[in-house]
Amino acid sequence: MSLQHTEIQKLTETFNEYITEKTSQALSTLLGEPIDHKLTILCDGEGNSCDLSIPTDEIKMCAVRLNGKGDIHIELLYTTKINHAVKIASKLLGSEVKEIDEMGSSALQEVANIMTGSFFNALSENTGFKVDLSTPIFGEGELKDLVIAPAMDVVSPTSHAIITDSLLWGKETGTEIHMFIIQHPEHARKLISQTGENFKKSSYDDSANTNLIGGENSEIDFLLNDLTSTGELSEIDALLKGTIGNSD
Repeated sequence: MSLQHTEIQKLTETFNEYITEKTSQALSTLLGEPIDHKLTILCDGEGNSCDLSIPTDEIKMCAVRLNGKGDIHIELLYTTKINHAVKIASKLLGSEVKEIDEMGSSALQEVANIMTGSFFNALSENTGFKVDLSTPIFGEGELKDLVIAPAMDVVSPTSHAIITDSLLWGKETGTEIHMFIIQHPEHARKLISQTGENFKKSSYDDSANTNLIGGENSEIDFLLNDLTSTGELSEIDALLKGTIGNSD
């Protein structure tokens, strides 16, 4: 069931490409600063215990969980330290946030929503897979507790899951977000066997294409297509205010 060394390398290269191509750019636009990332395979599906140890100052985390299901199943979990979550919420809401309340958690969910949309758009463009995006779910707690739920949804025992951690951080502020990508080994194998084969990106520029994520959310689609613009946050502000204002 577990992936071979060459498959792990291919999976790492594939995720790095998607995150560099789309997700880092989306987060850069949201936070208004350059974004870098580092990707690490934490669990390789061989049944060994995962190394999810974290520094003591990161024990309690804010988290947002989403998934993509369809031609392939991928669970995504975004976690960030409380002080970083406060920075992100303040940036997006345009006012100082001292704690993560309902508006703050809504802002974090939209960040995760947009990052996930960008990631699955890259995946769809490169593989042709159709994936339906779930709604975001906010939570708080210790990392191991946060990871276990999505891992259980992909494989049992959870020690056989493929868990990848992509740490994204702002080069100017140092704000960090962990993007955990959790898969069943066979779905990871399916992804890397399909990447770059038999699909041409140009065929997905047609308006009739239904494989791109976010097709029913024109605001997110507009944002993702506008990442090379001035970098101003007016579109994002409008998106967040509209979403939060309708949360009741």
